Amino acid sequence: MASLWARVQTISDSSTSVLTRNLTTLNEEKTGDTPCTTGENVILWVMTRAIETLRLSQLLPAIRDEFDLVPDIRNVDASGHVHPMSDVLMAGLAMMLVQDPSLLEFQNRLEERRRGNNLRTIFGVSKIPKESQFRRVLDPADPSIIQNAFSACVQRLQKTRLWSEYRVLNGRYPVLFDGFEFFRSNKQGCDHCLEFHHRDGRVDYAHQVLAATLAHPTAKRPIPLMLEEIRREDGTQKQDCEFNAARRLIPNLVKQHCHLDLIFVGDGLYSKVPMVNLIIDTGSSYILVAKPTDHVALEENLASLRLCDGVKRLEFTTDKGKRRVYEWVYDVELNGSSSLVTNWFSIAEFAPSGKIIYRNSWITDLKPCKSNIEELVEVGRHRWQIEDQVFDILKNHGYHLEHRFGHGKQHLAFIFIILNFLAYMLHQLIALSDRLFQAAMEKIGTKHKLWDDIRVLLNHFVWGSWDALLEHILDYRDDTGFESG
Repeated sequence: MASLWARVQTISDSSTSVLTRNLTTLNEEKTGDTPCTTGENVILWVMTRAIETLRLSQLLPAIRDEFDLVPDIRNVDASGHVHPMSDVLMAGLAMMLVQDPSLLEFQNRLEERRRGNNLRTIFGVSKIPKESQFRRVLDPADPSIIQNAFSACVQRLQKTRLWSEYRVLNGRYPVLFDGFEFFRSNKQGCDHCLEFHHRDGRVDYAHQVLAATLAHPTAKRPIPLMLEEIRREDGTQKQDCEFNAARRLIPNLVKQHCHLDLIFVGDGLYSKVPMVNLIIDTGSSYILVAKPTDHVALEENLASLRLCDGVKRLEFTTDKGKRRVYEWVYDVELNGSSSLVTNWFSIAEFAPSGKIIYRNSWITDLKPCKSNIEELVEVGRHRWQIEDQVFDILKNHGYHLEHRFGHGKQHLAFIFIILNFLAYMLHQLIALSDRLFQAAMEKIGTKHKLWDDIRVLLNHFVWGSWDALLEHILDYRDDTGFESG
């Protein structure tokens, strides 16, 4: 941090343009595509992987266009109406992107001192809302329309070479879906809270969300697609649940991405006849965990098939001495009360000592065979990504997923979750494709340190653009970018 402070002190208040290096010249100096391991050549190689349409400076306007379409139902004479809905949404997204709940306060201070702020120059926010106005404006907004911003980003990703890296099983796209809780209290609740009654009379109030993300088994960059709130609706005492939320989310997601061949990958909660029928009716595929304890009739059918050699099998030993046993069956009944038949497959992995390391089983409408059984298992096993690489990161790595930004009376809490996931998506995309961000990551060393630097610079100086800020971190310029940025 000390070196950063030494560098920012050199910035002139008059914002004199002094570009120390020119990015175009740097690209022209590069002589090959082979990645190097040290110094400036590493940064230059990273920069050549840039995808212009996925730079933050390109993604933010696309999101703003979607936010402009969110209806504003406020009274036009209300005091807070000077802040357009899109401005308030962009301010919230900025707060989540920078991972700083105090961002609005700092930018107001910048406005007072320097007559400018980064919410305006980088995020296009014309006037910074106060915190009370911020929450009051967002609360009645329509979450389903706000979520169209996910699609705007995904559509840009689809037009790049990176999109093919998310394909599995001959061109399909795996969608992981699972629920998580972001609010729980035994004191504070609202009309939409889920209620959990304990035997001792205590009542917990909670908000939960079902999330769907695009993720490849070998990729570490899951891309959020859609969220569905799990909540009690107005005028009803009936509890909502994750299963019902999935029944709402899946048709909406398929409709939004009707041109894609989707595979829904879920845990044992979803391997039930109604969910399987729903997914099939949408024209999609499924790979769902099928625990033996949850499917007694299925296990009895498998036992009978094993007696007559009806279970196909593939077994081999890996280079590390682990033994893997794959099994699969076609057209087996899922339970005894339905005519639905499905395909089943499993894996059992053993250590060289013979001790079992991992075992799991799934149902699917896809047809397992020797050529695809390993990939089917990998797709089924990587369901953990949505928990470890999405939920855990958002809760424990700076995104403040469980921070109480505001409970609200209608949709405020859920809208903050949407903005949080949008920020996470932007982080994923710029890490994949933004040349300046990649180079800054390479130079600073860790994501955590880079965002520490970015927060310091945003809170103490007004930058002409996001690119100008990153160029300064990379020592390509000493000014704040107003004349040449």
